[in-house]
Amino acid sequence: MTQNIQEIIDYKGEDRVVHYQEYLLERVNRPQVKRFQSGWALFDGACALEPGEVVIVTGHTKNGKTLFAESWIRRMMQSDASAKAMILSFEVQTEKLLQKYAPDDIPVYVPRELKTMDFEWLKFKCREAKYKYGCTIVMIDHLHFMVDMATKQNMSLNIGAFLRRLKKEIAIDEEMAVLLLAHQGQPKDEASLGNLRDSSFIAQEADAVLIVSRKENLSPIELNDIRTKHGGAKASALTPPETDDEFQDKFSAGLAIVKVAVHRRTSVFDWKKMFQKRGEWMEEA
Repeated sequence: MTQNIQEIIDYKGEDRVVHYQEYLLERVNRPQVKRFQSGWALFDGACALEPGEVVIVTGHTKNGKTLFAESWIRRMMQSDASAKAMILSFEVQTEKLLQKYAPDDIPVYVPRELKTMDFEWLKFKCREAKYKYGCTIVMIDHLHFMVDMATKQNMSLNIGAFLRRLKKEIAIDEEMAVLLLAHQGQPKDEASLGNLRDSSFIAQEADAVLIVSRKENLSPIELNDIRTKHGGAKASALTPPETDDEFQDKFSAGLAIVKVAVHRRTSVFDWKKMFQKRGEWMEEA
């Protein structure tokens, strides 16, 4: 529609151009942005979750990315009475997932049925969870259930478009924090930003990327080296599996490294923290 110059000058819409000081003054007078604490003190300092953000959790299959994300949500629910989450669990059966949460009686919500590759459905479920129950955190496991894998369009561009809509229409417009799980590419390569499956846009459009990795059959020397580098764990917590029946699996002592590969808000880059599987959950070592 053609507009004359005076109409442009008189325009008062919400998206009008303003001086930066006017913009900042409006933001100062807004309520302070909520930041969800998990009680993992060191981790919260590097990567506390905040509404308006999309945080990617990635890692190779069976390396603990889903377990870490589930555990992070559980800790936020336990530490913050205002934290409520909706979980869309496409990969792990919803009933099986929720049986783990049941003993804690925490405010986690799920759709009774799931739909794939439908952004409008996803957006409606997020709004429903927010306005019915006060949910401001949503976890999606995982990205490739929400994009059309059979599309004739370029897959990378398709993923990029989904991430931009997720950021704008759900994270920002609905003021929700989004945890999005994403697979890595070839498992022979080390898990990294550059190895995110199908699209570089995943890392580019996200506010933060967390990489979860585990290593098999660590020796006592390697365990102590991890303790020294990543801090905080007592030597007794890192007992090799051959001397501790609690950790009889191929991953020594149930250990995992969670790396904040990049976090735009906190400016954290390549920061690592050691976690350990304890029972059904993952905790800071």
